[in-house]
Amino acid sequence: MIGRRTVLLAAAALLPAAAAAQAPQVQVAQPWARAPAGAGRSTAVYLSLRAGGTADRLIGVATPVAGMAMLHESFQDHGIARMRMVEGLDLPAGMTVTLKPGGLHIMLTGLKQQLARGGSFPLTLHFANSPPVTVTVPVLAPGASGPQTPG
Repeated sequence: MIGRRTVLLAAAALLPAAAAAQAPQVQVAQPWARAPAGAGRSTAVYLSLRAGGTADRLIGVATPVAGMAMLHESFQDHGIARMRMVEGLDLPAGMTVTLKPGGLHIMLTGLKQQLARGGSFPLTLHFANSPPVTVTVPVLAPGASGPQTPG
C-alpha cells in the first residue's frame, strides 16, 4: 500500500514540471512603437524575442488598437526601399532575435485610435510551441530610433 507521504512527495515533485510547462518559453524585451506622423493610420512595433531552451516560431500578432497586425520585413530592391509580409519568424533556442527599424518589424494598419507619444497599448504574440505572450508597448515620438537606455 502506498503511504500518504509517498503520494505527497510524488505530487510535490511534479509541481516544478507542471509550472515549467505553463511558463512562456519566449521572453519579450524592449517593445516600442513610433507614434504615427500626423493623422497616420499605420505604425510599426519593434522588440526583441529570446527563445528559452527550445527553438520556437513567432506565428502571429494581435492588438485591439489596429485592424491588422502582421510581421513585415523591410528590404532594398534595386535601391528602392520595400516591405513584404513574413509568414513567421524562427526563434533559435537560446538566441535573441531583434525586430528593428529597417529590418523585421510588426506592422499595424488600420489604427482604431490615435497612438500618441507617451501612450501605450497591448500586443499579443502567438508562438508555435509556447503560450501567447501579451506585452505593453510604449509609444515613442514619430522619428524615434528606439528606447533610450540609461548609460
